[in-house]
Amino acid sequence: MKQSLKAKILPNEQANKTVTVMLIEKQPSSHSLLKESLIDFGYHVTKHISFNENMLEQLDACTPEVLILVTDSPSEQVLKDLAEVNQLLPLPIIIFSENDSPNVIQQAIKSGVSAYVVNEIFPQRLQSIISVANERFKAVQLLRNELQQAKTQLESRKYIDRAKGLIMEQKSISENEAYSTLRKMAMDQGCSLATVAKNIIDVCQLLSPARA
Repeated sequence: MKQSLKAKILPNEQANKTVTVMLIEKQPSSHSLLKESLIDFGYHVTKHISFNENMLEQLDACTPEVLILVTDSPSEQVLKDLAEVNQLLPLPIIIFSENDSPNVIQQAIKSGVSAYVVNEIFPQRLQSIISVANERFKAVQLLRNELQQAKTQLESRKYIDRAKGLIMEQKSISENEAYSTLRKMAMDQGCSLATVAKNIIDVCQLLSPARA
């Protein structure tokens, strides 16, 4: 049964042969059904560790593309570690667990888990689960990048507006003239408007008289 399933799926999933996975289980074993299934479907299990090992260090050492955890119920420490992973080494995270508590699932998602699968692990579902987790991870990362970009643009605009005000005050010129001055400085220095604006603000703060 296992061989027929493998023969049916693998020809259409050749790309999976390059996908690296780090697997975490309570008692890692060479006879792990999940590990064997991952290998059968062409994934490379680059690390197979227990929950007693340092997750972040192991991830940093082997840099897998997917992280899979198998646990009866993710502990608070595990969720805390996953949140740290999501900040420092973000990647698709999948949890296979027997705990179907909505609160636990919600906490797992907040920690950066891309897919939380309850109850028995069915090997034939592995590829679809990993695929969905990867797509959800990419969507979340895209949203995170867009939010960061918006935040950066807002901060840049604040720097530029403040620098324009300082130039207007010191040179007694209009806002348009101040902006043109700022643009010329940016072009001459080969820097962004925001960088030049921040430099102007920093210099003005440095030269301003200290308050008693």
